[in-house]
Amino acid sequence: MNLHKIRIHINQALMLMIIFFCLFTTLLQGTFLSSAIPENVILIGCILTALGVWLSILYFYRKEKLTEEKVVFAIIFSGMLFHCCYVLLSGLYERQHDEGVYTGIATNQINPGHIGYIEYIYKFRKLPDINPYELFSYYHPPLHYAISGLWLILLTSLGMAEDLAFENLQALPLLYSGLLMLLTYWILKKTGAKGKAVYAGLLLVSMHPALTIMSGSINNDMLSTLLLACCIFSTLCFIRERSLINLLWMALAIGFGMLCKINTAVIAFPIALVLLMDFIEKIRSKDKTAIFRCIRNDILFGLTAGAVGLSWVIRNLVRFHVKPGISSATEASVMYTGNYGIWARVGIPSFADWHFDFPFHPLSGDVIHNIWVIMFQTSLFAEVYPAEINGISLMLCRTAYVTAIFAAVCSALLFCITQFQKWKSGGQKNVCEAAFFLTGYWTFLASFVVFALKYPYTCSSDFRYIVICLVYIAVGLADSRRIVPEKTRMSAAFRVIRILVCVTLILTTIIYMTWQQWGA
Repeated sequence: MNLHKIRIHINQALMLMIIFFCLFTTLLQGTFLSSAIPENVILIGCILTALGVWLSILYFYRKEKLTEEKVVFAIIFSGMLFHCCYVLLSGLYERQHDEGVYTGIATNQINPGHIGYIEYIYKFRKLPDINPYELFSYYHPPLHYAISGLWLILLTSLGMAEDLAFENLQALPLLYSGLLMLLTYWILKKTGAKGKAVYAGLLLVSMHPALTIMSGSINNDMLSTLLLACCIFSTLCFIRERSLINLLWMALAIGFGMLCKINTAVIAFPIALVLLMDFIEKIRSKDKTAIFRCIRNDILFGLTAGAVGLSWVIRNLVRFHVKPGISSATEASVMYTGNYGIWARVGIPSFADWHFDFPFHPLSGDVIHNIWVIMFQTSLFAEVYPAEINGISLMLCRTAYVTAIFAAVCSALLFCITQFQKWKSGGQKNVCEAAFFLTGYWTFLASFVVFALKYPYTCSSDFRYIVICLVYIAVGLADSRRIVPEKTRMSAAFRVIRILVCVTLILTTIIYMTWQQWGA
């Protein structure tokens, strides 16, 4: 069997496995039987299943029959198993953001929040025809909410009870989280990673706690992250083959991303750089036909991306004369941070600001107002925490918090070094790819800072707004094995960073599997 057929088979197997987990979760949450299953049974079943998978990997390793495909399947299987367990143990209203409420199809009441937005489409069978700023969360573009509304219509039409159908809104972000794992694998393979170079990066995306939380979140964060990953993958395809079809895939990815969440437009900057580099190359070739074709294709790209991505903005401008933006709290909000200076909010935090003794986000802007501290806290434990935590659990959380900070800072440096190494190695593809990755990563971080300054509230500094940076870091972890020569000081340092990342993931997995507060 040739390599191409092997890749097709592993991709099919991974896709079927992801779909199976989502359907299995839907079935359990869609019947009253699931409520009768004790939480400990679900947790123990998850742990034993994961243990069985990795024991089989150990068996194949000892028999010298271990392949990249088997390890990749085990990593994504474990990630989906963990996410599935989390969704089953978390209710519709647990650890959500601006979720709102629903009152069901029997009433004509219009409710706020993400759930209310979804319910509107489910209840009235149309997009909201009200000013999107009249109700909270309705200012978001409709893609995620339309898909979720159709999902509710499908489930209830199949006979599922309405309450259980709403509980199954979590099945969609669970699916998106699995597809993100698969897409990350494709991105890593597209960059040339293979074997051990794939594992650490894929493990980061599959087991990171922020993506675990998002796999059960009913807002549009998980879908927008998936679509951003689609933008990255399609751009890598374009870098390797400058065809119109790849350009149109890029346009559709960014267009639907903006139709899911406006801030996905940030990725337009690194994509524009790739298109500019391509245009400069055509100019230098002095091939008039190639130059004309490039201009034509770029115009088609802009029209396609703009027509899809800006349709919601234009619709609101025409119908309600409102510009894009978000509804924010008042200065009286406990989350307000505008009373503190810019350096206090976006500068390097002091040792005391990190709150190593209790590494959880308290929401209060007076307690913690530095965006980097909030970012790290929410990346591990979201915006909620167990009020009575102590003993071994608190010690594990403190340890995970410290290792996460070191792992994140070091892996960010690793990412930048590997991309500069790729740039220095020369070659049109390497230079363009390195420029795309570096520009994208730093553009997302810069947009995060600008957003937190424009909307000075602690909730604006949540890690979920830049969770796509995990895909960039995954590329850096993979490139650190692929590009840097073995048996050098740099390769040894990078090995320590990869180990530090894995230790952090192991600690957070133990925490999430043992905390009572994550149960329903």
